[in-house]
Amino acid sequence: MGSEQINYLRISVTDRCNLRCSYCRPDNIHFLPYDHFLRYEEIRDIVEVFAEYGLKKVRITGGEPLLRRDIHVLVGMISEIEGIKDISMTTNGILIPKYGKLLKERGLKRLNISLDSLREERFRKLTGGHLKDVLRGIDEAKRLGFDPIKINVVLIKDFNEDEVEDFILFGKKWDLHIRFIELMPVGFLEFFDHSKVVHLSEIKRRIEEKFGKLKPVSLISSGASRDYLIESLSVHVGFISPMSLPFCEGCKKLRLTSDGRLKFCLRGSDEINIKDILRKRGKEGLRNEMENILEMKRASNIKVAEKGFIFEETGKSMISIGG
Repeated sequence: MGSEQINYLRISVTDRCNLRCSYCRPDNIHFLPYDHFLRYEEIRDIVEVFAEYGLKKVRITGGEPLLRRDIHVLVGMISEIEGIKDISMTTNGILIPKYGKLLKERGLKRLNISLDSLREERFRKLTGGHLKDVLRGIDEAKRLGFDPIKINVVLIKDFNEDEVEDFILFGKKWDLHIRFIELMPVGFLEFFDHSKVVHLSEIKRRIEEKFGKLKPVSLISSGASRDYLIESLSVHVGFISPMSLPFCEGCKKLRLTSDGRLKFCLRGSDEINIKDILRKRGKEGLRNEMENILEMKRASNIKVAEKGFIFEETGKSMISIGG
């Protein structure tokens, strides 16, 4: 069944968010009407069919996924699908105290929490929110036993790159995995400028100078992160370098937007309206379309490589695609 072609699916369940991160959400965003979102039953059917073709890992994203009503119901549906080995979620953490227990009970295994500054003023400037709300969410996630909890830090030149050491020590204190991410020009928002990109090879060198040699390790992930152990602190640190060191070779990942469009790569504009297929032709119609979808994924991988792994102008920001 072509199982070698897909093993990881990121599912965006909403384009809404309770923060306003400058690199993710444009000021003039027009949110989708709620009836444009995929229904939970439709997402379940998509995952079931994809699982027949090798899908093993699912990540739920947004927007902020915890804003989608009864999101724990979807987690429960996916956890019951044969072949799915891992369900995780990317969130800003603010609503974990409200929904974390239900999510854990329904089968959510891991959390990635976005946090780009440990300084209140900077955090508010970048997101419009309050740092204490995210820290409260992290604390509750720890109490509930989510493991591992990974902190996603987008580094921005002349903004938060001086907090690298602070984040490492934060990971030590709270027993968290820290992942540094290069700023990406998704949607080409006014905020983005190539001068703001911090190349992570330099950050890795700084960490080694401060804390000692990094030991490569293999962790549960999508494969985008190059992961290491800081042995002197027993802290795991990862580097996601889409700008300076693309990780596209052999990609087996797909993205599903909240309105049912299947994207083959974050760098390109190629997509297929999978919601239309499902609603017009049903689950069997989707099965019949899978070989075409897998061929489109293969073609997308080749196209991205031939173009030198650049980010195409898609007109869609990260919040619309799914972070």
